[in-house]
Amino acid sequence: MMISVALCTYNGEAFLIEQLQSIFDQTMKVDEIVVCDDRSSDNTVNIIKEFDLKYPGIIQLYINEKTLGSKYNFEKAISLTKGDYIFLSDQDDIWLLYKVERMIEQFSFNRNAQLFFTNGELIDEKGNDLNVTLWDKWGFTFALREQWRNNEYAYNDLFINNNKVTGATVALKKELKKDILPFQLPEGYWHDAWMALHAAKKDGLYFIEELLIKYRIHPGQLVGVGNGKIFNANNVNNTFYNRQKRRVLNLINKFKRFK
Repeated sequence: MMISVALCTYNGEAFLIEQLQSIFDQTMKVDEIVVCDDRSSDNTVNIIKEFDLKYPGIIQLYINEKTLGSKYNFEKAISLTKGDYIFLSDQDDIWLLYKVERMIEQFSFNRNAQLFFTNGELIDEKGNDLNVTLWDKWGFTFALREQWRNNEYAYNDLFINNNKVTGATVALKKELKKDILPFQLPEGYWHDAWMALHAAKKDGLYFIEELLIKYRIHPGQLVGVGNGKIFNANNVNNTFYNRQKRRVLNLINKFKRFK
């Protein structure tokens, strides 16, 4: 079994050391960390090279020829991984020591799982606990979590971009790569919703009700929209898609009736 991490960086010197160290300190060690740097102008690349000297043979550093933006930088990083399991990582969070072990354990218990995501504890730029979680922020309530245990329900939410999945908490099986790559993101979509949509389509979307990362909120945090693409139904063509399409059309007709 090989474990990969897809890590994207861009001017991340402020928090990158703490994040990288939390990955190397895991109770279950990772086999490779694919780092795609989006042309940083600060000390980010030097920090990565220092970790490569400290932990030789683990980091694979790729510096983009042109800036891709967060979404498509993750597409590149995922495509370059070789592992059986792929963990996504932002540059400014902190992984709890047992994150990898816990998620791999859950994959072994749930053979149908294609993608897991977890909750996370929000911290500020100094690492102070903000006493709120990612799922609090996204409104992923207990009632909604119970509904999302049904992958058809989750799929329908993801289809209309009612996303509750945070990419920084995601781990996926390599088998899902053939479905999600290349990214063909609808307007306004992020890569985490795209991956979760395809996992749900295969009845393989699962979540873990644990805080397995510290998710950092800070002024320099990337919040991007990027260039979307027109949604191609052929990419997720199945009975779920057709049902969702009918549901949306019915809603539109109802609104017209009461306009």
